[in-house]
Amino acid sequence: MDFMLALVGIGILSIILLYVGAKYQLPSIVSFLIIGMFAGPYGLAIITDQSTIETMGEIGIMLLLFTIGLEFSFEKLLKSWRIVIIGGLAQLCTTIVGIAFAAYILGVPAQSAIVFGFIISLSSTAIVMKILQERREVDTLQGRTLFGILLFQDLAIIPMLLITPVFMGIGGTDLGDLPEQITKVAMILILIIILAKWVIPKMLYKVASQKNRELFFITIAGICVIVAWLTNQAGLSYTLGAFVAGLIIGESDYNIDALSHIIPFRDIFAAIFFLSIGMLLDTKTIFADSSFITLILMIVILIIGIKILTGMFASAILGMPARVSIMTGFALCQVGEFSFVLAKTGLDANFIPNRIYQIFLAAAIVTMALTPFMMNAAPRVTEFWYRHAPRRVLPDPAGCSAGVTPERSLTDHIIIAGYGITGKSVARAAEITGIPYMVIELNPDIIRREKSSRRPFFLFGDAAQEELLEHAGIRDARALVVVVSDQEVIPRIVHSARQLAPEIYIIARTTHIRHAQYLLDLGADEVVSEEYEAAKEIFTRALKKYRLPDSEIAKIVSKLQNWGYAKFIKNGNNTPTMGMDTVLLSLRIHMLTVEPGSFADGKTIADLELKSRYGISDFGVRRDNKTTAQPDVSTCLIAGDALIIFATDQTAKDLGHCFSKQEEA
Repeated sequence: MDFMLALVGIGILSIILLYVGAKYQLPSIVSFLIIGMFAGPYGLAIITDQSTIETMGEIGIMLLLFTIGLEFSFEKLLKSWRIVIIGGLAQLCTTIVGIAFAAYILGVPAQSAIVFGFIISLSSTAIVMKILQERREVDTLQGRTLFGILLFQDLAIIPMLLITPVFMGIGGTDLGDLPEQITKVAMILILIIILAKWVIPKMLYKVASQKNRELFFITIAGICVIVAWLTNQAGLSYTLGAFVAGLIIGESDYNIDALSHIIPFRDIFAAIFFLSIGMLLDTKTIFADSSFITLILMIVILIIGIKILTGMFASAILGMPARVSIMTGFALCQVGEFSFVLAKTGLDANFIPNRIYQIFLAAAIVTMALTPFMMNAAPRVTEFWYRHAPRRVLPDPAGCSAGVTPERSLTDHIIIAGYGITGKSVARAAEITGIPYMVIELNPDIIRREKSSRRPFFLFGDAAQEELLEHAGIRDARALVVVVSDQEVIPRIVHSARQLAPEIYIIARTTHIRHAQYLLDLGADEVVSEEYEAAKEIFTRALKKYRLPDSEIAKIVSKLQNWGYAKFIKNGNNTPTMGMDTVLLSLRIHMLTVEPGSFADGKTIADLELKSRYGISDFGVRRDNKTTAQPDVSTCLIAGDALIIFATDQTAKDLGHCFSKQEEA
């Protein structure tokens, strides 16, 4: 098929399937795999040349690894070293052992079983982090835990690319060549240090000083290709060389600018790679034999089951509570993008038969497609765990146990769920005023840092767990402040607290206004919305641009607050009087200019009947670049004046007819 015609066909398929995937919340990676299945030689045969497919895949993964190297930071690694090293190593090793053991039991030779353990042990950084980003959970405890483990997996691909060929016996090598491979790794590390510290920064400085974007981009791309070629000449893979090139540039002062040049192409690189993988899946063979489908489903169940358990175990040994451990296990249950790199290496070396490779591809695609649903199911599994095994929680880290009774019992105190910036501010205010408080925090590092003889009332654990709330003295507390970063767990904390202590006053923080009523229905007495507070501040600054006096701005903002807080605080009937979302979405600042010959020209403000007819009580008049807030209603409007009102679009439109000159019939 003509190349341009093939490109058109893939483009049409991509638009249709990506749209369908987005509509049903399917990861884009899965969509690209399916597109490849349709476009490849086993589907619609838009592309049939096997060498072209392989070249596309190699270029795609090489450039994808280059962008990952650019984004990698040793600073991030040092900050979360405990999660990365301990959690990542535990997850990777236990998964390799679990998969290898299961494969060996099923009759796979030991050496091959270990290789399959390497391949299956990796999870998809792209899918997991994208879902966390969409759910705004990247900066939560489970988000940081997942990032640390996935970061270790991304680093582990380097030694895996070195060790896997040894197990496969490619090129006649054996385990005796392992010292040579280790020496190569050491040489690569030395090369990274030399290039990153002395060579590349000077080179990029000279290029950047020319202030030519095309030159800078070509230099970045050239470094990627050259380092990848040099690495390949050393007997290693192009993909490893691309990662090293990205790592070198990523540690320079020009990493942000380089990343900004590459980021627009990153999704294209990933798309090319996953398209090429999808093209290799022989759908005709798989769907023609029902035994294949049964085997694939069994493998999917095996992979998901083992990876959930190993992910939970890795999180548990870090001292994370049940909620974070369950989310970690469910989020890491898929096969990763770099697994395809290892599997392709085995296929090219004839170590993995094509039939097994096809089964692996199909199983991997299914696990990727199930990831969003598995992550959505994690909170429900957590609730089930807490209901049926409340005392068999995962172990707390040393020194953070919530099972130790405080030295003195607390009454009439404040319970603070979450010890971020907001929680810390509430605790400091309580200290200053002498109000007793108890903090419940999920992050063990914070507990270790803050818990002391001066602040003994810190409990480690999940505030959604009823046992922990009882231990914090929920029945004797006066107020509960819920300021955890995980938005999904806030409703469960509010509901559990209200069930345990009907009289306690609950203040909950939420990101979106639309969640406020839901939290009030669950039992919160007051809800603070970050979205609303930001809107109020922006609205205040917008009014200042109209040069309204501060006293008038304060009056308008006060009225807006009264309307808005009706949404966030229960009234006597336990129902809101006016929705804040309605206020923010409907009310705006409008400026209506008096046109010569219009109805308003020569009329007083009283003649317009602003309050009685249009319900407008806050207004100002702008004349000769001077704004007067709440002018006297006897003020006469003249052509060129502007009436500033705070009203809905429809009200402004209705009133606007009075300010426009009517066309003669």
